[in-house]
Amino acid sequence: MTDDEQPASVCANLIENMRSLQLSTVGDDGVPHCGYTPYLHREPCCFYIFVSQLAAHTRNLLKNKTVAVMIMEDESSTSQIFARVRLNYLCEANLIASDSPDYSLVLDDYQQRHGKMAGLLRQLPDFVLFQLQPINGQFVMGFGKAYAMTGDNLTVFEHARTG
Repeated sequence: MTDDEQPASVCANLIENMRSLQLSTVGDDGVPHCGYTPYLHREPCCFYIFVSQLAAHTRNLLKNKTVAVMIMEDESSTSQIFARVRLNYLCEANLIASDSPDYSLVLDDYQQRHGKMAGLLRQLPDFVLFQLQPINGQFVMGFGKAYAMTGDNLTVFEHARTG
């Protein structure tokens, strides 16, 4: 990454090149849970996840639609472990019913992105599809390069300042 790279293009590359996101959900008991899952991104600003109801994060999402997600650069790619490129969103999770017109279309794209295993998972009855709709976001490109994401579809990057 060079100093003249724009946050919007670096963020778009991160979303395109990474294949999984980290989830932070909260259970009925108020206890947070961290997990991860592969994702599909669709413009303008939605993520789709296909997850097992056996996982704690899925059970939490079925009861509490609020979820924090993070996509970050791989440790092996970073030049500075204390300032990895990363994207954080607070999202609303919406279950997509298997009889919805979007269900098969989204899962076809999901399977194209993630391969044969996604096709096998589609056959399992415990897997459900969620759309994660970002509400707000923050993007960090490195030290002194943190941005609040605002505007329609969170496409405006405003440099974050302290004080």
